Amino acid sequence: MKILVVDDTYFMRELICESLQEQGFKELTQASNGEEALNALSNKHYDLIVTDWNMPKINGVELIKKMKLNPALRHTKIIMLTGDTTPEKILEMKELGVNGYISKPFTPELLTDLVIKLS
Repeated sequence: MKILVVDDTYFMRELICESLQEQGFKELTQASNGEEALNALSNKHYDLIVTDWNMPKINGVELIKKMKLNPALRHTKIIMLTGDTTPEKILEMKELGVNGYISKPFTPELLTDLVIKLS
């Protein structure tokens, strides 16, 4: 499974990748914002995107909206990471077609369990 990890915090990207590698996921790519993610997506197919909500340049919501407009990316599975899980945000994620979300802070086990469920 090819996974693209998108977060503006280097430490968070490393934590996510390390957790996934420990579970046997080896094909991991990192992007620090939605703009870098879109560039990566234009060059390679990914099975899953793990993205933060709040990022500079292009945030997670805008990234997902752009992906949904592209027929080649429309069905890519997405996990959203966010510190805001108000009912309004959860509804917005559902409307965007997010396959799962995790509230920050989270445990590596919670993330890997969701990734395994979606793989």
